[in-house]
Amino acid sequence: MVEKNGVLVHLDPKGDRIEDADLAFTGWVAADRPVQAVWLPAAGKQRLTTCARPDVRRVFPSRTALGFSGKCKGSEIGPDGLRLAIQLGDETFEIEHPLPPPLPRPSLPQRIAAALQSAWLRGRARLTNDPSRRWSLTLRRHLLSRRLRSGVFRRSHTDALLADFATAVPDAIFLQIGANDGFTGDPLNHLINRPDTRWRGVLVEPVAHLFAKLSERYGHDPALRLERAAIGERDGTIEIHRLQTTAEDSLWLQQIPSLDRALLQRNAREFGQAERPTVTEVVPCLSVATLLARYQMDHLDLLVIDAEGWDWRLLRQFDFARLQPKLILYEHQHLAPEERAQAHQFLAQHSYEWAETEEGDTVAWRPELGSGHPGHNGADLPTGD
Repeated sequence: MVEKNGVLVHLDPKGDRIEDADLAFTGWVAADRPVQAVWLPAAGKQRLTTCARPDVRRVFPSRTALGFSGKCKGSEIGPDGLRLAIQLGDETFEIEHPLPPPLPRPSLPQRIAAALQSAWLRGRARLTNDPSRRWSLTLRRHLLSRRLRSGVFRRSHTDALLADFATAVPDAIFLQIGANDGFTGDPLNHLINRPDTRWRGVLVEPVAHLFAKLSERYGHDPALRLERAAIGERDGTIEIHRLQTTAEDSLWLQQIPSLDRALLQRNAREFGQAERPTVTEVVPCLSVATLLARYQMDHLDLLVIDAEGWDWRLLRQFDFARLQPKLILYEHQHLAPEERAQAHQFLAQHSYEWAETEEGDTVAWRPELGSGHPGHNGADLPTGD
């Protein structure tokens, strides 16, 4: 996302950017005035296809928003990204949005071999009734695609992996620490609500007003348990820090509460909110062991942690030999280099491989998947105390 003249612009490539190939994309513009049109100056004055983006309006309630989509030739992408022209009323200005570096184009034999192997894996996955076997085949297909793109792993690839995980393991048990409001920037929202998934799990959020929104979204679902607490290294209470926000502020500003006050202040500066007051709340605090015991969780299929700098402190408390999650997602962007390295070592000790995305997340998986956890019998998740 980039900002110019108070206008926010976000661009998402549809699929990987391959060198010298056409690139399809979607995006949105959020401004304090109605957006009239968006086009690519390098391709003439033909306007891009536009649409309403109520989801963006929810994140930026004080702005109008317009979505757009289109396709460009590789030659129309400059060294600094894709140039867009935006019309706001009578004003028109241009902005250059950065794009990921292009991936090398695999040879024709490589593409044919990968396509055949991917089709075989997809077909085998559809024919099996065993979720663990289905996930194993699905994971192999994604790792094949990763090798084809020279090992690159971005957030779009993580989203695709999570979507296929939901298809492969429709009865997954999951734990999400740092669920926020259950919508803004949430990688699980659209998966939990899919009609073909029957996920059961626990969502944890310590901040009162975010937990209230989380409860509005999921409190009616008997398959989900909600816990208002911070997850730390001991039981009791702990201070959490957040920015003072109003209904007119972006929901993104509500997403950065942290147990680390210095980290909150650093994030506030990055959002241009260095002078904004902070609020400190005392919230319940549980260790990972207490949380798992409260909900009698002796197995996990999916673990998601977004703890604003505390991710390693939480990750290291999990007994992966017992829980055996198939897929792990956590945020590394706020971790110190030594913490990131320790997290990698911890994952390797438990036979996990991982990939870091340039957007600041780490996804981890077990390459050798067996027939499932022997203690997981598919029983309903018990109610907490």
